[in-house]
Amino acid sequence: MTNTDDVFFQPGDVLFDTENPSTDAYFIMEGSVELQLSLANKNLTLKIEANQFVGDAAVAVTNKVDRDNLAYQARAVALEPVRAAVIPIADIRQELEACPPLLKAWFTSFISRVLVVIEELSKD
Repeated sequence: MTNTDDVFFQPGDVLFDTENPSTDAYFIMEGSVELQLSLANKNLTLKIEANQFVGDAAVAVTNKVDRDNLAYQARAVALEPVRAAVIPIADIRQELEACPPLLKAWFTSFISRVLVVIEELSKD
C-alpha cells in the first residue's frame, strides 16, 4: 500500500464525482462526507463519517463509456472540515488479488450480488 500524506477538504468540497472518474478512494479520519447516490430515478444520501471509506465502489463498478446513460452515479461532498487518507484504487485491487482464495471468492460473490441489487434498483 502506498504511503500518502493526509488531504484536507473544506465544507462543500467535492471528494469525487462519477462524472469525472477518480483513481482514488478516501479513508475518512476526521469529519464527515455526504455521499449522494443516484440509481436511475432514485436518489439516496448517506453520511460517511470517520473510520469509513468513500469512493471505494470504484473497485467493483466498471467505468462506462456512455456517461450520459449511467444507471449509477455518486458524488461525495464534505459536510465539515475533513481529514482523509488517499487510497489509490489500484492499491486496493492489488491487495484483493493477493488475498487468500476463499476471501477473494467471498468478495467476488458479495460484490456481484450488490451489483445486481444496484441494477434492479435502477430500473424504472
